[in-house]
Amino acid sequence: MTPPIATAADWKTEPLPARHITLALDFSLDAAEAACVRHGLIPLEMEDKWFLYYAGGTLHLHRSWTGFCIAQVHFIADGEGLRAISAEVNRDPAQYTGSDDAADAALIERMVRGLQASQRYLAERQAWLSRPTQPQ
Repeated sequence: MTPPIATAADWKTEPLPARHITLALDFSLDAAEAACVRHGLIPLEMEDKWFLYYAGGTLHLHRSWTGFCIAQVHFIADGEGLRAISAEVNRDPAQYTGSDDAADAALIERMVRGLQASQRYLAERQAWLSRPTQPQ
């Protein structure tokens, strides 16, 4: 079962607040990783923590509980893959307590590179939850 491609309309979201910073990024993704970015991530429930969707060359990272936008990661084409070039990161302390630029850059890269595993986990969980129950 392949999950649907995430769009902004798939989850409650809030815009990136006026209080944010821009971080320079420079990491490349191969074709498979880029496909995962373009696919995004729709949580099965709020406890899955993140909702991600890709639009117009930007990956939007939102917390699933609140819909708060934590970051917007900008990509450019890089051969068959993508290269992350910058990100706007939330700095509104009422929405996000992160304040360490290096830690946020590392979190973004870790999340982006881990998308394939996250997508696989949610797809397997969805398949398990959708299976017919066995009579007792």
